[in-house]
Amino acid sequence: MRVVVTGASGFIGSQLSALLRSMNEEVTEIDLPHCDINNTARLTRVLDEVRPVRVYHLAAQASVRRSWEDPARTWLTNAWGTLSLLRAVRSVCPSARTIVMSSASVFDGARLDSPIGEERVPAPLSPYGASKLAVETMARHYLTRYGLPAIVIRPFNVIGPAQGADYLVPALARRLASAKRSGGTHISVGNLDARRDYLDVRDAVRGLRMLMEHGSPGEVYNLCSGIGVPVRTIVQTMISLVDPRLQYRQDPGLNRGADAPSLIGDTRKTWLRTGWRASTPLATSLADILGAAGVITSEARVVTASATGGATPQRSFD
Repeated sequence: MRVVVTGASGFIGSQLSALLRSMNEEVTEIDLPHCDINNTARLTRVLDEVRPVRVYHLAAQASVRRSWEDPARTWLTNAWGTLSLLRAVRSVCPSARTIVMSSASVFDGARLDSPIGEERVPAPLSPYGASKLAVETMARHYLTRYGLPAIVIRPFNVIGPAQGADYLVPALARRLASAKRSGGTHISVGNLDARRDYLDVRDAVRGLRMLMEHGSPGEVYNLCSGIGVPVRTIVQTMISLVDPRLQYRQDPGLNRGADAPSLIGDTRKTWLRTGWRASTPLATSLADILGAAGVITSEARVVTASATGGATPQRSFD
């Protein structure tokens, strides 16, 4: 099966490409510097050569912090880049099933305590969240107007080894590594009370593959664990894995001014459609991230995986 993955060298894209190849799918990677998704003519030529039957559109400027620093680049990459991709797909392979990646950040201006279902009205605040809502609108437009079978996915906080240092968990791993090397006694942290829904990247790419197979064009699906975890728990768990003697101190300079207190997804719709559930325990994900950063040993990672027992607790859908 011929498949295209944009953003294929990125954190999620690289894992997805590896998974698809392991399933004997013929993957064509589209990414910088070889093909800029904003170059519609070049993108159209690549798709014309490949003639894919499935397209995973993951290319994006995915940092909320960078979106505040450079809103124009965020809108150009995310909104215009998606429009460019959809135009190329419509021109060359209009029947190709196409996954368009949105984000739980379409709710980053909301004040929601309960799990967020796909039917909730988005309330973006950051330039990143707003650009991703525009992406969703474009996908609906191309389905309604041209019949392009686009499926929108809203991932929540995807984590795992090789994630960029702009994000919370790898940033914490970097600070812990620095403290361990230097003999430091503490690390600095930001807002500890925000609750987030963390999903291991290996579960995320498995979910993407299943939604490509079974999702309905025109629908939006959450990709999440359905479990809210305070940042404080993330910090304490990572410290316990590295060195329980380490302390943490809050630094107001690390707080993001406009942060929703809680972003937790409802997994029901995705589960009912595909049977997919997150299965990697959070402690295992954190241990693997610390191991990749050289902070803990492979032996410690094995012990952590054994101690967590297997599956992450799941919500009941009875």
